[in-house]
Amino acid sequence: MTIITTTVTHPAARLDGMARALTALMWIAAGVLWLFGGGAFLAEQQGVGLIMVAVALLFVGLCWYFRRRQPLGYRIEPDGLVVVERAGERRIDGAVANPRDGGLGLRVLGSGGLYGYLGRFRLADDQGSARAYVSDLRRVTVVDVGDAAVAVSPADREAFAEEALHA
Repeated sequence: MTIITTTVTHPAARLDGMARALTALMWIAAGVLWLFGGGAFLAEQQGVGLIMVAVALLFVGLCWYFRRRQPLGYRIEPDGLVVVERAGERRIDGAVANPRDGGLGLRVLGSGGLYGYLGRFRLADDQGSARAYVSDLRRVTVVDVGDAAVAVSPADREAFAEEALHA
C-alpha cells in the first residue's frame, strides 16, 4: 500500500506599500544614475560618469539579487520549512513549531524592503533575532524551525499557523 502525502504551499502576502515604493525607487535611481552618467561622459567628465554608471550597475545588481530572493510562498514539511523564492526554493531544516504573530524590529543584515524584508532581523518583541522571508510587515508570523526563529508572511496567516501547530 502506497501512502501519498500532499503538502500545501501557502502563498506569500503581496509586497506591502513600503516594499513596493522602495523597489520602484531603487529601479528609478539606477535609471537616473545611468542617464546622468552617460551625460557626464558626453560632457567629457569621465570620472564622474564612471562613478555614476558604477553606482547604477550596483543598484541594478542589488535589485536583481533581491528579486530572485523574493518570497512567493511557504511550505511546511515534516522535517523543515521550505521558502519558495523566485529563483527556486530555500530549505530550512528542523521541526516547525510554535507559530505566533510577530513583528520585525531592527534589521541586522539583509534587505529592509527591496523586494521584501529578507535576512536577519531583531524581533519587535525583544525575543531575539529571526531569519526573515517577509513580504508584508503587517502579516508577519514567526515560527520556530529547529532552534532558530523564522519570520514569514503568508497571505492566509491562520491556515499557515494551523498547519504549523499540527506539523
